Amino acid sequence: GFNGDVEETIVSGSDEQPYFINIRPVIDKITNEIEGAVLKLTHTDKLNALVASRTGAVASYRFEDIIGVNKEFQKCLSLAKRFAHSKENILIIGESGTGKELFAQAIHNEYRPQGPFMAVNCAAMPRELIESELFGYEGGSFTGGERKGRPGKIEMANGGTLFLDEVGDMPLELQAVLLRALEDKQVMRIGGRSYKKVDFRLLAATNKDLYKMVQENQFREDLYFRLSVLNINLPPLRERREDIELFSRYFVESYCQKLGWNIYKTSPEAQRIINEYDWPGNVRQLQNAMIYAVNSAQDELIRVENLPNYILVDSNVKKINDKNNNVLADTLKLEELEKQAIVTALARANNDMFDASLLLGISR
Repeated sequence: GFNGDVEETIVSGSDEQPYFINIRPVIDKITNEIEGAVLKLTHTDKLNALVASRTGAVASYRFEDIIGVNKEFQKCLSLAKRFAHSKENILIIGESGTGKELFAQAIHNEYRPQGPFMAVNCAAMPRELIESELFGYEGGSFTGGERKGRPGKIEMANGGTLFLDEVGDMPLELQAVLLRALEDKQVMRIGGRSYKKVDFRLLAATNKDLYKMVQENQFREDLYFRLSVLNINLPPLRERREDIELFSRYFVESYCQKLGWNIYKTSPEAQRIINEYDWPGNVRQLQNAMIYAVNSAQDELIRVENLPNYILVDSNVKKINDKNNNVLADTLKLEELEKQAIVTALARANNDMFDASLLLGISR
């Protein structure tokens, strides 16, 4: 007797629906003959939604959770809210750490909160894996695969949203397959023989200049136009100066609350350095820096020396710069840096020459 699970498409008139069928034979205890079987039919969508909720594909951010008072940023928010209600593909463009995934989650929650949110980071995965991750595979198509095969993220995004992060890193040979899946809204697993209809909304994000990549033949033009029907350009943090202080306070507050501590204060001098720094890693970098600062601070006050070292080095170079009003090359003159080091060491050693020379590791 057959005992197991099969996946079948059930056709009723012109309607085709995929079902997962669990088969359990009913055996006569006395004669040991098979009397029949119990079939349990589960619609594949239901199963996919369940799997999706278990694979941690959860969109937890909504538009009201995204903060920022900067005008450009506010424009992006209202644009995203409008776009969310259309069915078109959206391309979110912005440097690393500007909140592209937050926007994707918020759009999903506005559009199809009940459906699955499937995220694939095209940069974090080796080429060979992206294909099976996106398209899935049939049982026995390659060693190390699961015996029953596995649905890909596109298939599992049915009734919901597929989010392709860092889409600029999608291998060229896969771009053609993805384009076909987007155009026909159907997908075939690796080693499969038939297509499955999939209904999903596509969001893509990139920190690269995709249009330039198209001109350099590193990205398919047809896919680029297909992905970027609607565009959202997220500004970097350094262009949202008024948000830097807002965020830094927010991160300190929420981190202290999470740990059950009193909320730390930030000294005016430290806050000034935070506000003037350029934050190449944007909001994500700022968040990490504030967590570092809280952990290295004493008596509930974040002082300049509690900020990560790279910020201090950068703002020192900038300070010397502003003084000399010369180009950067000038600030790196050894005697200038040496002078800075000596001044700092003397201040630390309360102007004691001997202690200062020990700190610097040089003779008096």
